[in-house]
Amino acid sequence: MRENYHSFNYWVNVINANKTIRGHMFMKELPTEESIYFHTIIFGNKNGINNTWGYCPNIRSLIGYLQYSFLQEAFYKWIYGKEKLITKIPHLKVDKIVHEGEKLNKISKEVSSNMKDAYEYLNGLWGLTANKSEVELRRFVVDFNKKWIGDEKGFLYMKVFKTPEELGEFVISSTLLTNTEQELENIVGMTIDEWRDVCKFAISDCIKGAKFRTVLQKKLSGVY
Repeated sequence: MRENYHSFNYWVNVINANKTIRGHMFMKELPTEESIYFHTIIFGNKNGINNTWGYCPNIRSLIGYLQYSFLQEAFYKWIYGKEKLITKIPHLKVDKIVHEGEKLNKISKEVSSNMKDAYEYLNGLWGLTANKSEVELRRFVVDFNKKWIGDEKGFLYMKVFKTPEELGEFVISSTLLTNTEQELENIVGMTIDEWRDVCKFAISDCIKGAKFRTVLQKKLSGVY
């Protein structure tokens, strides 16, 4: 069945059906050749840090996830999460969330414009080929991170990886900036060489694919 990833109602149904971290909604299945990987952070001083590592079945599902789920959650928490704890994200379209936030003077016109621009940029990727949309998505990520670097009260971040190996190397390099090799190995539950091997064969070997999935779901919450 061809999923309608470019549909608000589709994502409402998927979110309602999966009582898990939003970024893990597609991780019941192991990664495949078509999978694409991501790391996102939503931080607010009243809500702590939501640090998610995951993957989607293909580039279109990732675009849909970012447009209809991640931006919805991230912008809602940006608008309201600096003053209170957010326990539930309403099923509202991004433009509605932004409009209400601006109407209540929770955000400036500039912030409102940046939020709308992010949504519309992703919306413009649907007519592109898979390869072209991936290139444009990576450009979007760079611009997004510059705009939402924030401050001690809150920031947003995302990164996209083409392969498990690319993600695995990023985990190694970013962790070793502030931790020892032994600490990294304690985090992922294996040696660095074993972690590289798991990432290298995560798609072709189901046992290693399952180990890779477990690390992303359960062990990287402290890796930024």
